[in-house]
Amino acid sequence: MDQTAKIALLGRLCGIAPEYVDNFGVCRPTAVATYQTLLTAMGVAWEDPEEASREIARRRLRPWTGLVDGLSVAFPGSGPNRLIISPWTPAEDLPPMRVSALIRDEQGRESAWESVLPASPPLARRAVDDPLLGPGFRSRLELPLPGDLQPGYYDLNLEVEAEGARRGERGETRLIAAPGQAYLPPALGRGQKLWGLNLPLYALKSGRNWGMGDFTDLGEAIGWAGELGAAFVGVNPLHARRPGDKIDPSPYSPSTRVFRDFLYLDLEAAPEFKECRAVQDLWAAAETRDLLDRVRHAALVDYDGVYRLKRQVLELLYQTFLELHGLPEHPLTGRGREFARFVAAGGLPLYRFGQYNALADYLGSGDWQAWPREYQDPEAEAVKAFSRQHGQTIYGHQYWQWLTAGQLEAAQTQARAGGLPFTLYQDLALGAAAGGAETWAHPGLFANGADMGAPPDAFNPAGQNWGLPPLIPERLRRDGYRLFIDTLRANLPPDGMLRLDHVMGLFRLFWIPRGRSAAQGAYVHYQARELLGILALESQRRRTLIIGEDLGTVPPRVRRELARRRVLSYRVFYFERTAEGHFKAPEDYPRNAVAAVTTHDLPTLAGYWQGEDIKLKNALGLFPQGHLAAEETAARARDRERLLEVTGPPDVDPGGQQMAEPSAGACPEAVRFGVLEYLARSRAALMEVRLEEIFGVPEQQNLPGTITQYPNWRRKFSFTLEEMRSNPAAVLLAARLRKYRGEDSDQ
Repeated sequence: MDQTAKIALLGRLCGIAPEYVDNFGVCRPTAVATYQTLLTAMGVAWEDPEEASREIARRRLRPWTGLVDGLSVAFPGSGPNRLIISPWTPAEDLPPMRVSALIRDEQGRESAWESVLPASPPLARRAVDDPLLGPGFRSRLELPLPGDLQPGYYDLNLEVEAEGARRGERGETRLIAAPGQAYLPPALGRGQKLWGLNLPLYALKSGRNWGMGDFTDLGEAIGWAGELGAAFVGVNPLHARRPGDKIDPSPYSPSTRVFRDFLYLDLEAAPEFKECRAVQDLWAAAETRDLLDRVRHAALVDYDGVYRLKRQVLELLYQTFLELHGLPEHPLTGRGREFARFVAAGGLPLYRFGQYNALADYLGSGDWQAWPREYQDPEAEAVKAFSRQHGQTIYGHQYWQWLTAGQLEAAQTQARAGGLPFTLYQDLALGAAAGGAETWAHPGLFANGADMGAPPDAFNPAGQNWGLPPLIPERLRRDGYRLFIDTLRANLPPDGMLRLDHVMGLFRLFWIPRGRSAAQGAYVHYQARELLGILALESQRRRTLIIGEDLGTVPPRVRRELARRRVLSYRVFYFERTAEGHFKAPEDYPRNAVAAVTTHDLPTLAGYWQGEDIKLKNALGLFPQGHLAAEETAARARDRERLLEVTGPPDVDPGGQQMAEPSAGACPEAVRFGVLEYLARSRAALMEVRLEEIFGVPEQQNLPGTITQYPNWRRKFSFTLEEMRSNPAAVLLAARLRKYRGEDSDQ
């Protein structure tokens, strides 16, 4: 085998797909140069032919190197409940075997059982030369697990003794017993159809917030949703951002997904605010009032100004907390003991987050890749010494997380008290920034030299590079999926909903060699069966409905498997078309889905009608070929006619605007509300309504591929939250939706 063939084979053994079919139906083979770059990013040696051969042999033998894999996933109640083992025998013929098992659950409780495996043909067999047992054979067998095994995480120790053998063989595995399906609320199981609001929390203006929406505003929005008859409120990801990141405020490029952004705190609601004299003095200062006035009335979110304002106040609040309530190791009050319990429950992940942020403060950079080398490894002696000297600073960042967790929980409690069927609809980003807390805390898990993205498609002809390092599949698995589990637990709202951005990432991710175009990328496969099992387990534990954002290049088998696992599909009106290009009829939407007009990365309905996205992409040079802008403009004119097929061609809209023909002028309210009512009639169990659709906002939140050319994630609504609540538009729309969705609908 020549070196080129070895590299391709090694790439496939590491999960790199040899080809993929793009959205245009074209087969795209993976180039040798792409294999080479992605293998390097995974830390896999391929340059030397002999080393490549050894690596291939090692990976082929890996399933046959021990009694049991270090991690196993079983599905109790979903078919045969068995574990695959591969015992060693000196001869090819299998004798009867006695298996002794000791299993330990998450609470440390132990139980034991024994099983006898008869001398029956194995699932597979391979000759091996075991370093401890010598030449012989390993046979793949199914070991029955206890019938009453409950879903959860277990440590399982096994000993297998073949009949007539001189000694037994031992092995251990981390066993994940997972339900076969994610949680589905009883109301949806009974066929009820519901709708809710979706809003960018940072964009909310109110008479009291500090320049961007906060958790108190979220509570107000939840109360408003309840008045309208909505079932939920959805928000952008609330993940912690990198300290001092002034270039990219995207909530989809966070420092970490395990902790939250303190900029969403309403600091006046913190108990220490009124108790802190220093804060009161700061609050009365003219400089503070000027900064507050400036950020509150800015047309765009001034993240830097909001950060400086809230950071000053938080540091003073923390000092007051220490004086009144003490450190976690020596709490002085009940509130101090609550914080101590939060720190203890947060464990190592919370401690690492505090370390990272304390180091970012000390070194003046939120990008750990720019730090001195001695601080780049969380286990380094320099980091340990720093942490001993700056323990109070580390606790300070944990205190801020405690406040955010409390205020977010209060908003969810408000949803319960208001009778909403869901506490909150949260969004989970696909990954984390290269220099942030998540990649620093988990050295070795992330690829170095590759970015996640998407191949070229109709909406993004050049493809997309999201600038986020992907997780290396085999290292994530070897680590027991701890980061994946921690991320889910941090983001699954109890009795709520969680939308997984780019859910196909559980199956495969598009890796782009750093510095190359998206056209030179390739897909890398992940262990979807195991990831979906963990997702179902955590979903059931928190009674959280799971939604998978399944847009883009989606193989049919992915949607089939997600449906089987009870993960709701995410259907965007723009993309739901017939073969002739017309919008699909409401009855053609699947039941287990969320229907939406648009997403944060796509034009609003008003912007779509007006062609704002085409104008922007053309002005910014985002069309790789000049003729594409003209073609898209012509296609949009046809789509305006198709929109009127959906809504009907009213002579006059409710605002009094003439509708003689579908021009590219301002989108009439009749069209916006007509499309939303059309979606409300669909079979989809859930429907999300974005605030932009209610109030006819033409600007979209994010224009992919424009980090600096467009004010992504900065636009505020022109109305305050109070003005939106008093505007009759939402009440009128809710009345139209109520005919099809909600407890009093005519379904």
